[in-house]
Amino acid sequence: MMNIQTHWDGDVPEYTVDLDGATDQLTSYLVISSIADLTDQNPDDLESLWDTVDPDALDSFVAHADRSSTPYQLTFQYQGYTVTVADRCLRFIPNEAVSSSASI
Repeated sequence: MMNIQTHWDGDVPEYTVDLDGATDQLTSYLVISSIADLTDQNPDDLESLWDTVDPDALDSFVAHADRSSTPYQLTFQYQGYTVTVADRCLRFIPNEAVSSSASI
C-alpha cells in the first residue's frame, strides 16, 4: 500500500505521493500502485499504462530530470485520474473533479 496523502482544494480531492520516500521504486510502478490503491483494485486488473504513456520513457524522464535538478512537470490521464508528475511528487485528481471544477 502506498503512502498517499489527501489534500482538498475546495470540494476537489488531490492525492499526492512523495517520490523522495520511494527512491527504490520506478515512477511508473508508483503510478500503477497508487492508482490501484485509490481505486481499490489489483494492479493487474488496471488498464496497461502503455495505453497512456510509455512507462520506460516516464521512468527515464523523471530520473534524468532528478539527476540534473531540472524542474519538470508531466501530466496525463490514467484510469479516471489526471496524473501529474512534478518535482519528486505524484499528484492524482479524479477526472470528474477536474471536469466539474472546470465548468464552474
